[in-house]
Amino acid sequence: MSLVSPLMSVVRIAQRPAAVAPAGPHARAVRPDDLPALLRLCTEHAELTVFERLPYGHARDSLLELREALFEPPLRAWAWIAYVDGEAVAYASATVGFSLLERAYHLCLEGLYVRAAWREREIEALLFEQALDAAARFGCLNLQWQAPAWSEAARALDLPRRATRMEALRYVLPVSPAGDAG
Repeated sequence: MSLVSPLMSVVRIAQRPAAVAPAGPHARAVRPDDLPALLRLCTEHAELTVFERLPYGHARDSLLELREALFEPPLRAWAWIAYVDGEAVAYASATVGFSLLERAYHLCLEGLYVRAAWREREIEALLFEQALDAAARFGCLNLQWQAPAWSEAARALDLPRRATRMEALRYVLPVSPAGDAG
């Protein structure tokens, strides 16, 4: 018979020091409690790229699809967030695509945003490595991403691994929700 009550066990667990986040830059998979910080970063990113985002339409107000895609099996999207001294400073997001020609999956890096004050500090490389590791874990043939052809920053990007640059145009055709009269 134990002399320690269940309540005392809970009290001891509560008195343990909380896990301390690393002080320096670190990146990890997004968790549900990261959503407010992730949404703030996404809003900043959207404001900076408003012109190139116009063809995509407006973001939905509901977070239901976002939560489903990131946290409910089967997962349909992945995101990583970078912190420095407890402050969220960057994020990356990805989805999986499939190529019939290669008969293989690829991980498509959809978004990568680093706050201006942190752009020269290898945060981007930390997030890129998270995506590259995920692509390898998922058995993807490759990691793909795109950037506007006019982006000098994208042209100068020095990634941890060299990538082949493919010039292409991307077309975006809006789809009317079922039931909308067009």
